Amino acid sequence: MAKILLVEDDSLVMDMLTQVLERASHQVVCAANGEEAITCLKKEEPDMMVTDIIMPKKSGITLISEVKNCHPNMEIIAISGGGRLDPAGYLDLSESLGASVSFEKPVDNAALLMAIDLLLHGKKEKVSH
Repeated sequence: MAKILLVEDDSLVMDMLTQVLERASHQVVCAANGEEAITCLKKEEPDMMVTDIIMPKKSGITLISEVKNCHPNMEIIAISGGGRLDPAGYLDLSESLGASVSFEKPVDNAALLMAIDLLLHGKKEKVSH
């Protein structure tokens, strides 16, 4: 299916999402924060990125902005529990910076997989025209 860069600082959430994505036949490359994600992007060529927003070292907001500058066609899905603030504010900001879709934690696995499939299908549609 797709190679997905998963950026998540909570190891339990990372493990759970990795299992969900791999069961759906996706290849998963993991990074624990935004800095690791940038390194992974240089080595790997993921089809899309799923990133947390509140992380140490480099936030998801900063990461989305940097990735969109270097990889403008990269599909990005943002996820956030919001930390001390309402997650909707972070997710709105992430979409304004280029995330295609955003989800509040806990993430609905079926909705996440559906969004991935739709984004991948949409990408193939653009390429074929």
